[in-house]
Amino acid sequence: MHDKSYDSAQDIVDPCCVPVFKIDRTWHDGDDPLPAIWTTMPLFDENDEPAGRMYDSRYPWDDDPDPEGDGATFLGARYYNEAMSYTAPEDRETRIECFQAAEILYLHGAAKGNVIAYANLGYVYSYDRCEGRYFVDTRHAENANGSSKPYPREERAFECFSYAAKHDDAEACYKLGDMLKRGTGCEANPAEALRWYMRAYELKDGEPPHVWGSIALRLADAYENAYGCELDLEKALEWYKKAEAGLDIGVRSGATFYNKTLANVRAAIKRLEQELDGTY
Repeated sequence: MHDKSYDSAQDIVDPCCVPVFKIDRTWHDGDDPLPAIWTTMPLFDENDEPAGRMYDSRYPWDDDPDPEGDGATFLGARYYNEAMSYTAPEDRETRIECFQAAEILYLHGAAKGNVIAYANLGYVYSYDRCEGRYFVDTRHAENANGSSKPYPREERAFECFSYAAKHDDAEACYKLGDMLKRGTGCEANPAEALRWYMRAYELKDGEPPHVWGSIALRLADAYENAYGCELDLEKALEWYKKAEAGLDIGVRSGATFYNKTLANVRAAIKRLEQELDGTY
């Protein structure tokens, strides 16, 4: 986490020197352990080349209490999406810092009960987006020299997905199912995982096709391999076909990351059709 803080956004004015974010330690809200954060945005020149950054706000806002945490979640998502755009090795530090800012903003949103903030925090922790460099309330050190134990990243991911899933977030439901299936951050429980996959599919309306296609794929895998249920190849085939439909729409709509998954689903459909016909 950053070790410098600034009293105002005017401490740095040169765009080339503006950081990804800054902590404002002059702001306090009772016992709230979360710091205020100065947010910034990237700048680009006329050739669309990076030209530094500019400050755009400080959260929490003085003129808007953001009671539902939607503003914090929006700002966190902006940082998260920016981080995902950095893929070159030389951008690794900027990528991590964007994820660090996203974590703090999502924590603000989650503190206000925002379901999407919880779900997004689950992604931050489950994929180790900050590469171990997560927010720690240093006012409550765990030993005499002020250091902290390793951050319980997977347990935190499980907690975040659990909260969002129990509040009917479809993606959180299937991510929670994944953690229960593998025993990541929790005790493995395939039957419970299957229940959350089912719940995720019940909530699929309004979700992008690649999302409900991914949920169907998990259900297909469960029935084909008897994860939390009895082996049922006919049900598995039905779910694989639903997965193919969603992933195909998703890929044709631009979610090309799922190309390989779609190919695997089509291979599974062919394999099960042959097996059920007795020709495999």
